[in-house]
Amino acid sequence: MTFLLACSGCASTTSNVASAPPPEAASGASVAAETPAWWREMGDPVLATLVQQGLDTSPEVICRIAALRQYDYQTEHDAKQIGARLGRLLGDKSVNSDPQIRTEKVDRVSSRREQLARRIALAYVEVRRLQQDVALRGTLRAQYKDNAEVAQFRREAGLVPAIDGSLARSQDETAQGELGFAQGRLDQAMAELARLVGDEPTALSSKLGSSGAIPDPAVDPLATAAPDDARRSVLADAVLREARLNQALGDARRTVRDARIAYREGAGDFSTLYVAEAAALSVELALVDARAGRVAATLDLWAGQNAAWAREGLAPVVAPDPSANGPTITVTAGCD
Repeated sequence: MTFLLACSGCASTTSNVASAPPPEAASGASVAAETPAWWREMGDPVLATLVQQGLDTSPEVICRIAALRQYDYQTEHDAKQIGARLGRLLGDKSVNSDPQIRTEKVDRVSSRREQLARRIALAYVEVRRLQQDVALRGTLRAQYKDNAEVAQFRREAGLVPAIDGSLARSQDETAQGELGFAQGRLDQAMAELARLVGDEPTALSSKLGSSGAIPDPAVDPLATAAPDDARRSVLADAVLREARLNQALGDARRTVRDARIAYREGAGDFSTLYVAEAAALSVELALVDARAGRVAATLDLWAGQNAAWAREGLAPVVAPDPSANGPTITVTAGCD
């Protein structure tokens, strides 16, 4: 494998570096993480796949690991040189094998991995939240069209004033405009997630589908038991808010059902139905937001508790003969 040292930006490609195995793996031994990565414990295989994809394709992560491997090789190579040994004896600082230097390089790789994994997970939750937003608004448009048809029928029968039909049309047009706005935000969120994982937005959208299932990790009661911890406090508040909105949604749906029945039977007016449906939609959207907030708070808590996974595969590796054929790794000052 040949190492090239450059000083420009990290624009060149690097292959098979991010997953370079530690010595034990290279010798055929099975190496397992002591603690699974938090993003594999979220109960969502799609999320786990996307985080891994992002970590494997990130130019910055790849570049930093390449810099670490180049340092390992250079240190090993220099240690074998008689001149280097004499140089160290004479106080030559050009060859510095201080373990602290390598520790700092490993810290930079692991820190970038941690940050990227968290950003991908949060972006994924946001995409799922917006998918549910779009799905809810799309479903209600059919309901609003039905309202308009009922209002038109009753208006033609002389049972209700013309304002009922106007309200129904206004409700449908407003819903259509809000649906388009929500779709635009979803497209933007999808593009950001695609950028983070190294994919095309269209291809990523096909992989995710349109169900919008937000991850639903179990909430450990102990995770909310320390109010003095900011992360735990945020999670506790999110759990409580979601529970309250779940209860409120049941009441809102019953109100809509009663208002629809009353209007169809001539015992209620359209304005009551209009307000009831708007309130129910607000509660449903708030519940989606609360669930996404609870999941985001959970992953934020978990990400801060376990970072051992980010240092996997970064143990010193004895570099192969640099004259051997293999992919070229370009290491640049910019990524380290």
